[in-house]
Amino acid sequence: MPVTENPVLDSTEIWNLINLTDDSHPIHLHLVRFQILDRRSIDVSAYWTTGKLKFLGPPIPPDPSEAGWKDTVRADPAMLTRIIIPFAGYPGRYVWHCHILEHEDNEMMRPYDVIAKP
Repeated sequence: MPVTENPVLDSTEIWNLINLTDDSHPIHLHLVRFQILDRRSIDVSAYWTTGKLKFLGPPIPPDPSEAGWKDTVRADPAMLTRIIIPFAGYPGRYVWHCHILEHEDNEMMRPYDVIAKP
């Protein structure tokens, strides 16, 4: 798959993980650690129809058990999950993916490039 995320080394980004399925997906990012900001219920049908997010409620903070640094987050069905990621360490190509075994076995991974500051 082509690279669609190009965070700059020593920057911080907020990523929105949109789950349009009926299943939870454990999303894992290589190289980085991150914190969960919140989750928010979305209207999946509206997204498929318009390509725009229609929220069905207020943001829900992470559970106390999800406090602290993570490398994997549960992306719940019909939810937008927001995470905040400091990209520190080394530039290079890394991947992020779902830890559902069938997805890993079928190489369903997304590459991302951490690029050096210009």
